[in-house]
Amino acid sequence: MQSSQLELAPTIPNFLVKLLSRTVLGPPPFPKEPIMLPDTNDIMATGRYYAVAAYDCYNCHSADFKTNSSLEPEKSEGYFAGGNPLLNLEGEVVYSANITPDPETGIGNWTEEQFLQAVKYGKKQDGSSLRYPMLTHTVLPDKEIQEIYAYLRTVPAIHNEVKR
Repeated sequence: MQSSQLELAPTIPNFLVKLLSRTVLGPPPFPKEPIMLPDTNDIMATGRYYAVAAYDCYNCHSADFKTNSSLEPEKSEGYFAGGNPLLNLEGEVVYSANITPDPETGIGNWTEEQFLQAVKYGKKQDGSSLRYPMLTHTVLPDKEIQEIYAYLRTVPAIHNEVKR
């Protein structure tokens, strides 16, 4: 076994974990008001909807799953700045990319077309392929990807050099 690979035993919750899950911890509260779909004429609102709610991009592209806020995603540590440890197909740790508009460590210098090529076809600016666990999204309409790109241009740029 290589040092970068871990063998994990199946997780079986014990009695205490089950009890706490059903009593003290419980599920997060339901929203107090209905969650409405955004106005489709508002590019930023629909871009946020796709990146945060529909496709959950922020979850992987923020600092860590443990510090993400599902109720208030913008309060997630490193919101869209990457660095979240993920596993590739070989079980090795890889870190999610910074997709904030930072020009040095994020996608600040990317064109809309370069972003579309990366999301839809998994192609980097240099023509090489993005690595797993980033999947291609060939069925996503170009318009939705363009709206995500437009929204990402409005999130705060975070300078975060992700270990590649």
